Amino acid sequence: MRQHRLILLALALNIALIATLGAMRLAPAQQGLSKAPVTASYTLAVTLDPVAKTVRGEGIITYVNPSPDTLHELWLHLYLKAFSADDTLWMRESGGNHRGFASEESRGDITLTRLALRDGADLLAASTITDTLLHAPLPTPLAPGAQVELAVAWTSQLPRVFARTGYGGRDDTFFMVGQWYPKLAVYARGQWDTEPWHVNSEFFHDFGRYEVALTAPAAYVIAATGLPVGEPVPVGALQRQTFVAEDVSDFAFAASPDFQVHTAQAGPSEVKLYLLPEHSASAQRYLKVAVDSLLTYGDWYGAYPHARLSVVDVPASAGGAGGMEYPTLVTGGGGGLEISDGYDELVIAHEIGHQWWPMQTATNEAREPWLDEGITEYSGARLMETTSRKLRFGLAIDAATLDFALYASNPAMRADLPAWAYTTGDYAIGAYSKPAVGLITLERVVGAERFRGAMAAYLREWRFRHPAAADFRAVLERELGTLDWFFDDFIAGEGQIGYKVLSVKNGTVTVERTGAVRVPTEVQVRFASGEAQLYQVDGAVAQNTFALPVGKQPVSVVVDPAQKLFAELDLTDNGVYPAVQFLPTVTLGARLTFWLQAIVQTVGLFG
Repeated sequence: MRQHRLILLALALNIALIATLGAMRLAPAQQGLSKAPVTASYTLAVTLDPVAKTVRGEGIITYVNPSPDTLHELWLHLYLKAFSADDTLWMRESGGNHRGFASEESRGDITLTRLALRDGADLLAASTITDTLLHAPLPTPLAPGAQVELAVAWTSQLPRVFARTGYGGRDDTFFMVGQWYPKLAVYARGQWDTEPWHVNSEFFHDFGRYEVALTAPAAYVIAATGLPVGEPVPVGALQRQTFVAEDVSDFAFAASPDFQVHTAQAGPSEVKLYLLPEHSASAQRYLKVAVDSLLTYGDWYGAYPHARLSVVDVPASAGGAGGMEYPTLVTGGGGGLEISDGYDELVIAHEIGHQWWPMQTATNEAREPWLDEGITEYSGARLMETTSRKLRFGLAIDAATLDFALYASNPAMRADLPAWAYTTGDYAIGAYSKPAVGLITLERVVGAERFRGAMAAYLREWRFRHPAAADFRAVLERELGTLDWFFDDFIAGEGQIGYKVLSVKNGTVTVERTGAVRVPTEVQVRFASGEAQLYQVDGAVAQNTFALPVGKQPVSVVVDPAQKLFAELDLTDNGVYPAVQFLPTVTLGARLTFWLQAIVQTVGLFG
């Protein structure tokens, strides 16, 4: 009871605190980077009650109309309502399971007790809630560029962790708090994003500033989006710590009395690792992959724009919180495998990749999930390869091979569908593995330097904005040339990459495109003299015939000799050796060198 009285006292003190937070400013980690538009900002005072498993909060939401349209309404996401009953859309689609974790004892909710204009005009009475969305008519239209301030108060009931957010761990003292506050929807391209939260969907938010005064028991260590301002302030047996974050689109925090804090430096940015005692031996492994990821992605795409990245370890009993990303904060683990098997390193590399896609390029993760998950899956796989990290399931394999194997299980799956159009298994293929395999292929076809230059150009042009697939395509085609084969045939199509040597006769070589994907490639002809000649194969043409030099005897003809076409499934017909009459031994079966069970256990478990 004493703790509950202290929590009530803390809430009272928070009312005065909200008014003082607005003057705080942070210096960016990287000087010279563009700043995000301040569209949706939150000044909040909140209290975590570990006994009641609640977060109670109040504060001011400031929204600036970013569009040329006059707005007559606001929409807010109330994500925790997804867990409030068995018949919500999210629970019906999930069947009470998410990424292998079940929902027993997992009930969550969010209850608004105040939604008003800051001048006192009530909006709550006229608002309507449908599933995870709240619709609030505005008494006065909001003109383009105009600002509205909302006073909010609410209570979030956290579920036992099974889907990203909630409590668990030792004596239920671990908390991962995501999707926990009333969140403004995005108005872009002439409409509000009013899609309810689906089981496969992640998030789509505007950029802004967050000033969050967070009160919790004094024994708890807190990891949060942004940076702490000053030292924690004692409030009886509680503590209040204020966090400020700029150029971000969301705010999340984790809390546990068991966290051990480790620190490393990645250029101008600090990495903070919040590790549980049972994983203390892996501190340096966690830190090393985090530092490698920040530095490598920064070299490839552009600088990480924040002064800190927080990495949160999760307990085995709260594995549903693992493998998730928020601005400046990621969670690791969650797969139930040993850290030494390389899986957790891949998870960390993947989640840190999200600090670029979509934390800087804020795409609609529900409507076009491949733009964040696919690009990030590619990034994580290439990071693992670049830093010589392997996955170990009885044998060492590349992370890219894992993606190839899952893609090969259903290569006709389109990658451009909205998240809610996929089953859970198909989502792992369409949103993650297929686009990752395609991007590796694209990189090999155009060359790594050109490809990364194009990706960096995309980030420069769309940093802190809301690009769509058409915008991504426009930048890549401007930098790399026409890419119909990638965007139309591979990402948005059901066909595959396939070539074969059709004939070697009468001084000519004919190569046939057997797949629907019109990717260009090469064919190498080696002659008895030891010379070799490379011919360019036009992917737009079904058959390419090349005249060989007169008097030269071919001894081998190989399509794609540099193995640029990573996504090609069947390589058995890619070579002909007329001098010795044998076929190459690289087959699809040889490339799938581990069990599908291992694939299902890992790929698609990330956020």
